[in-house]
Amino acid sequence: MDSPLSPADLIIPPPVEAWVERPPGGDYLIRLAEPAGRVAVCVGETPEAAAVSSVATAIVTKTAPAGVSELRMAAADVALLGGRRPCFLLDLDGRRLVVAERTLSLAGGVNFRDIGGYRTADGRVVRWGRVYRAGSLAELADDDIALLAALGLRLSCDLRSTAETVAAPDRLPPGAVARHTPVVVDVHPLRRFIALIRKRHRVRELLQDAYITMLDQNGPLFADILRAAADPVNLPLVIHCTAGKDRTGLAVALLLLTLGVPEETVIADYTLSNHAYEVNAERIMPEMERLMDLGFSREQLRPFLLADARTLAAALAHLRRRHGSPAGYLRHAGLDDATVERLRAELLTPINAEITQERHGSAH
Repeated sequence: MDSPLSPADLIIPPPVEAWVERPPGGDYLIRLAEPAGRVAVCVGETPEAAAVSSVATAIVTKTAPAGVSELRMAAADVALLGGRRPCFLLDLDGRRLVVAERTLSLAGGVNFRDIGGYRTADGRVVRWGRVYRAGSLAELADDDIALLAALGLRLSCDLRSTAETVAAPDRLPPGAVARHTPVVVDVHPLRRFIALIRKRHRVRELLQDAYITMLDQNGPLFADILRAAADPVNLPLVIHCTAGKDRTGLAVALLLLTLGVPEETVIADYTLSNHAYEVNAERIMPEMERLMDLGFSREQLRPFLLADARTLAAALAHLRRRHGSPAGYLRHAGLDDATVERLRAELLTPINAEITQERHGSAH
């Protein structure tokens, strides 16, 4: 039986050089993995604007003494952006680096994160503001929708079942399109129930089996999502399900791996969903209560809500055993090399371009 773990225990900080935190009070705290001799910051309203900013043209600039490992930007200064999402251009000893919050603060959203900023094995970086991942978008507040409109969101790839989308349709900004691409798990209800009872003390193993089944049964669907991300007419887009952890976790893992992001970084990004544990636990409690009526304890069901690195790692190991690699899996599902090249052209910075990183809260 698995030992109980808290969500925080399972978070693996992704390997980044700098990240942004929002302590109480609303200021922005920029932290550095290694102290720098010289730090200057410019603020822009988009990753592209931040990347080309200079002290002469930036909305806000600030410098810090040598040897610092953090720099605070006042909320009042950032407010000059008019509520738009800030991106920060750091000058670290002459080297430029863009950082921002990874998770967007949405009143009615859950687990809404930018997947940009991760470095690939060949030195490129996933572009900012092109692809987001999230849980349900059905409860977004009007201010949330306005923020997504400011981000320029064009497409929502909704991985939920038809029943889920009918019960709780996406709330999207004007002009954004909802594309229903349900991840199916074709298992007879009786067989699913028997598996649930047999593995009631091994729920993480049950979730791992579900990941493998989703991969085995939905290859063409995952390939279609990557095709959508390779088409600039769809960008920016968001990939989401209900919790933004399982179905979305698999889709985003395949996307990042296809871009060339190392597996350890991909798995670390997956574990950041543990920040949303409490919100997700509250939202899916009715489903959990139905299982508790069958004799399951709350503690037995905790693994369903956790993003455990071992679960995704096991699913990816399954792809390697069966297809040689995630790339082989997607090739078998119909994703051709030309689409992969378009995807990388749209979502990656050129080699030797400036480095972009970001982090939210305590997760790099």
